[in-house]
Amino acid sequence: MIDIPKWHEFMKPLLEVLKENGEMSRQEAVEAVVQKVGLTPEQLAEVQVSDSKSKARARVGWASSYLRVAGALSGPRRGYFALGPNAETLLNLGRPIKRADLTGFKEWMEHEANKAQQSIANSESEETNDLEDDTPEDLIDRGIKRLRTQLISDLLEQVKGITPAAFEGLVLQVLAKMGYGGGDVKQIQGVPRGPDGGIDGKINEDKLGLDQIYIQAKRYSENSVGRPTIQSFVGAMSGGGCKKGVFVTSSTFTSEAKSFAAGLTDVRLVLIDGVRLAKLMIEHCVGVQVKETIQVAKIDQDFFSGEY
Repeated sequence: MIDIPKWHEFMKPLLEVLKENGEMSRQEAVEAVVQKVGLTPEQLAEVQVSDSKSKARARVGWASSYLRVAGALSGPRRGYFALGPNAETLLNLGRPIKRADLTGFKEWMEHEANKAQQSIANSESEETNDLEDDTPEDLIDRGIKRLRTQLISDLLEQVKGITPAAFEGLVLQVLAKMGYGGGDVKQIQGVPRGPDGGIDGKINEDKLGLDQIYIQAKRYSENSVGRPTIQSFVGAMSGGGCKKGVFVTSSTFTSEAKSFAAGLTDVRLVLIDGVRLAKLMIEHCVGVQVKETIQVAKIDQDFFSGEY
C-alpha cells in the first residue's frame, strides 16, 4: 500500500489551489488538493479506524486547521476557504511547508498563549502526581479534559473567523438549544439588529412569552468589551422593559465590565465570553459532532456473586 502524505505535506498544495482559484468551498478545495497531489484510488480508499472516513481528506482538513490558526487561511463565509494574510509568506518559501514554519506568526503565538492559559485554568492539582499513582480511569479522565481544552481552543478560533452574520446565527442556535423561545430557533430568528448589524433586541424566555430577555451579540476578534458598552446595554434593557439580559461576545470582557455587571441589583445580566460560548456550543452540540464513543467495560460483581 502506498503511504498517504502527512497532514503538513498538504499545506502547500492547499494554498496553491486557493491562489489559483480564489475563494473555494471546503469540499471543492479538498478535491482540488486531491487532484493536485495525484492521490491514487488506493490512497483515497484508505479510511480512519475511528470514523471510517477518508484518511487523506481528513489530513487535508487538518492542514486547513493549522493554516487557519497561523493566519494563512481564512473563512470568508461558512464552509469556504480563502487565502489569509500570511499565505504569501509561506508560498514564497519555495519548498514544502512544515509545522515549524507556522509557529513564528503572531496569530499562531496568540493561539498557543490562549491555549496555555485555558490549560492552566482547567488543570487540577493531581496533574503534578506521578502517572504511577493514577488509575486507568484517572488517565482516561485526564485525556478527556485535555481533548476538551484543545477543542475549546480550536472552536474559539473557528468562531472568531466566521462572518458577523454567521456568528449571530450561531448564537441564536445556542440559545434555542438552551431552551429560549421554547427551544425553537425559528421563534427567535426575528430578533432585531442594532445599528452595527449585531443582534440587539428581546427574545421570549419560553414558548408562551411569559418573560423576556434582552440580548446582544457581538463578534470581535481582538477587542475586549468594556464597561461603557455594558452600561449602554443595561440602559437598552431598561428602555425595553427587561429585567434580564444576556451579552454574548466572541472575545472577552474587561475586569471593569465584569465588576459592573456583577454589581447590578435592579436587573440580572449574564456575560458570555468566547470561552464560555465555546463550552456552551460543546454542551449543546452546536458546531461540533461526536467523533466516536468509547465503551469501558468492567467486571459485574453482582453477576459473579450469584449461585448457579
